[in-house]
Amino acid sequence: MNYTIVGLFPSQENIKEVTAGIEKSGIKNQDFIIYRTDRDNAPEVKKNFWERLFGSQKVELNNTPDHLITSVTVKTEEEFKNVTKSFKENKAVKIYEFEDMTIDEAKDLNYVKKIVELRAKSHIYSLPEISVSETSMN
Repeated sequence: MNYTIVGLFPSQENIKEVTAGIEKSGIKNQDFIIYRTDRDNAPEVKKNFWERLFGSQKVELNNTPDHLITSVTVKTEEEFKNVTKSFKENKAVKIYEFEDMTIDEAKDLNYVKKIVELRAKSHIYSLPEISVSETSMN
């Protein structure tokens, strides 16, 4: 068994709890990745570089915390269960399992986002079509 588990969390504020939970599950540092957002290099800051350089209005960033994405490689069924349990305890919004993703591939956040997006789309397209008629709404 060789899986990469990707957990999506609501904010980066619980990064310590997520890290502690993964380590408590017996996963080594080299087998998991936590992607952090660098607030100084956020896209909204970069596009206002010239305004900041010449003293224009100060950039006000949205104070809502960024989402946290974590990738973990597991090799046994027990590690799989422990990591999944840890993600759920730390309020993961969504958990994805990928059998064919290596930790080296998971190092590229854009690749992870692309694969997660494709998986999410496939779930949407596989849902049965629902039609609502006017008479059934009364």
